[in-house]
Amino acid sequence: MRTEEKEQWRSESVHKMLMVLLPYLHSLFELLSLSRVSPALRNAIRDQTVLWTKVVVDPPLSSRLTDDILWDFTSRSAGKLNTLILRKCSRVTSKGLWRVVDANPLIKKLIVTGCTELVPEGIIACVESLAKNNHKLETLHINGVPGFTKDHLSALSTYLPQEGAIDLEVCPKCDQVRMIPPCSRESCKRVGRNERECRGCWYCVPRCMQCAVCLGPDTEVEETACGGDVLCLDCCQTLPKCRFCNKPYCTGHSSLRQDNTTTDAAMFACQSSDYRTGANASDPIVLD
Repeated sequence: MRTEEKEQWRSESVHKMLMVLLPYLHSLFELLSLSRVSPALRNAIRDQTVLWTKVVVDPPLSSRLTDDILWDFTSRSAGKLNTLILRKCSRVTSKGLWRVVDANPLIKKLIVTGCTELVPEGIIACVESLAKNNHKLETLHINGVPGFTKDHLSALSTYLPQEGAIDLEVCPKCDQVRMIPPCSRESCKRVGRNERECRGCWYCVPRCMQCAVCLGPDTEVEETACGGDVLCLDCCQTLPKCRFCNKPYCTGHSSLRQDNTTTDAAMFACQSSDYRTGANASDPIVLD
C-alpha cells in the first residue's frame, strides 16, 4: 500500500471512530472542539438532531454564551431538546431562556445554576410553559439564580410535585431559601430525610466541602487551601496537597492550583504558598 493510500485509510478510520463517539458527547465544548477536526465531521455534528437533544454549557464557554448563541445551538434539536444544562452562564437572560423553553416543550431536565441574569419570575414562566399538556419537568436546579423567596418556591412546587425535583429548599434552621445537601454520614442516612438533625443549609451546618458530610464537634477535620473551608479526614487523605503547606484544594477550587508542569498530580503549589515563596510547583524540593 502506497504512502498516500495509507494516509487516506488512516484518515477514514479516524473519521469513522469519531462518528461512533458522537452520540456520547453532549458538552458544547466537546462538540465544538470535535467539529474543528474536518469539514465532514463539522457538518455531521451540525446536522444530526440527536446530538442536540442534550445541551450542556460549562466554563470556560459559559461566559461567552448569549441568548442568540443559545438559540442557535438549541434550534438544532428541531424541538426535541430534553435536557438543558447551563452553568454560570452570566449573559443568558430570562427572555432568552423562555424562548428556548417555549420552542422545546419536551424538556425534562433544566439546570441553570449560577446564571445570575435570570430572575425567579422568568424561571416560573419557563416551568409553567413546560407543564402544559401534562408534561412533567423532572429536574430543576436553580441554585445561584438570585432573588428566590418562599413564595417563588411555593409557586414552582405546584408544577413540580415530586420531592427533590428542585435543588433549593427553605432551611429549617435559618428559614432562608438555600440548598440543603444530603448528608453522606451513615447514621444520618438511616433516619428520614426531614427528621435528621443535621438537615440545614451550608451556613447553618458545618460540612465537608468535598462530600457534604456533617461535621460534629468530635469529628476530625482538616483545613483546605481554599480559605476557610474544611474537609473530613477521609476526603483530605484522598486529595493531592500543596507541596509547601500540605493543604489540599477541594474539587470545587482545584482550578486555583498553580501551574504544574510535572506528571505528578500531587506536585502543585496553592496560591498562598506560591505568593509567599515565589516558587514554582515544578521546582525540585531542596532539603536543608
